[in-house]
Amino acid sequence: MEGYWIWLVFLALAIVSASIVQLQVNQNKRLQRDHSQIQTDLQRLKCRLREREASLDQLQRDCSNLLKLKGRASDLESELKRTKQMMEYSSAQRLRYLEEQINLLPQKTPIQFLVTFSPRGLHSIEDQLIKMLDRAEFEIVIVSPWIKRQMWDRIGQPLKKFSRRGGRLVVIMRGCESDYGIGMSDDIQMEVKFVAGELLFVRQLHAKIYMIDRKEAIVTSANLTKGGIEDNYEAGVWLKDPGVLDEICAYVEELYRHREV
Repeated sequence: MEGYWIWLVFLALAIVSASIVQLQVNQNKRLQRDHSQIQTDLQRLKCRLREREASLDQLQRDCSNLLKLKGRASDLESELKRTKQMMEYSSAQRLRYLEEQINLLPQKTPIQFLVTFSPRGLHSIEDQLIKMLDRAEFEIVIVSPWIKRQMWDRIGQPLKKFSRRGGRLVVIMRGCESDYGIGMSDDIQMEVKFVAGELLFVRQLHAKIYMIDRKEAIVTSANLTKGGIEDNYEAGVWLKDPGVLDEICAYVEELYRHREV
């Protein structure tokens, strides 16, 4: 009987040992599978990392090229702005416009009568002025004895766009302290400077002229003030006649020579 129990104990131990061995074998297999999966995932991650590194290198090269192109574009933009400020550029554009007008002959030269109020069939000075400023490519000339900041702000948006394109802005006014003191005009030096313009003072000035690109102009009685553009009964003409514009350009150059220094 005692031998039977001993045999049972040995049998139980053998079964337990076999179970433990089987568990260890299964566990080792799982570990091997997990290790294999980890190795596969690691290789996949390494491949992705290499792809990301390659993409990053390409991105860095693209950024470097972009910076070079941006620098070149900035240089070209600066060069274009300097060119637009040169009198030779304005003269060349003026000559091109004259050639275009000669080719259009004998077609009728455009001209419009402008007013500060809008009876039927007549055009507004302010509307035509804004359209002109929007069309300006390389030069804007504003000749107005009195200029009020309120009206300057109303034409400020096209002037800012024009300034960003590198065009030449010339503003000619009286610039008298007495005018500022009684509210007839405002000191707009900072506003003109903000749009990279040139402000000139001619004390005896009374003319009012608004010209763009030396190829179209408004000659009017209206100052660049609320009274001149909106409240008073003012009138003028918008024209593109090359002969008249040539005389206007000569007159503006004469004003330039008579500026205060």
